[in-house]
Amino acid sequence: MARGAQAGIAAGIAVFGFDADPGVAPSRALQVLTVRRGLPKGDVEPRERFASAALRLAATAGVDLSSKRGGRGDRLHLVEIDDDPGRGARTVTAWYYATAPAGDVSGPGAWSAAGRGLRLEARDSAALRQATERLRQDARQVGGAAALLGDVFTGDDLLRVHVALHGGPEGSDRTFRRRIQELRDSGLLRPVPDREVAALRARVPRFRSPAGTGGRPPELFRYAGTGGENEQLVSLRARRGG
Repeated sequence: MARGAQAGIAAGIAVFGFDADPGVAPSRALQVLTVRRGLPKGDVEPRERFASAALRLAATAGVDLSSKRGGRGDRLHLVEIDDDPGRGARTVTAWYYATAPAGDVSGPGAWSAAGRGLRLEARDSAALRQATERLRQDARQVGGAAALLGDVFTGDDLLRVHVALHGGPEGSDRTFRRRIQELRDSGLLRPVPDREVAALRARVPRFRSPAGTGGRPPELFRYAGTGGENEQLVSLRARRGG
């Protein structure tokens, strides 16, 4: 490195949330935490790890990923190492992605639809594209899709995640729902105990029957895997007859 040049070490994070409201268009359901015209990012402090810096930056923006509360949103995924020589000092940035419930933000950040209409600074936009592609790959597995929805969700919530990220299931919606039933029967999706259901339905409108329909309310699930399984969300396992 040339004499007098200085290198910066930074971290950045794309925090994804998902609006599972059935009335929200799939193109706007995937959300990402933004701060002004960028993603949360900043310098890594002395003796601080990259991952710790990413968690700190998300918390400063208004979303705490360090707590287990709210499901699986505290898991960080390394997306890329961005080595930017720039016009002066070189900056090396470790970019991560994480998921969190798309609720209130207690800081300067805001949830923004992560579609083509989102305008970010150039390097942030490139990092977001990489993070979104990684999320799409991870969300083909049950654990990756469930991570976008928080602790409790329905089969239709999983379908909406798949439509938003992949444009629809491979086959019909009926095939997709058969897959959900298969995952339930295998124990990977665990029904929420009856003692908890009433309070959840009272708090979350989509957990109830649609108004005026009188239909059966959806079954509520929790993800029961460890995250290490290789269960595809859509494709049905081939079964041998006999």
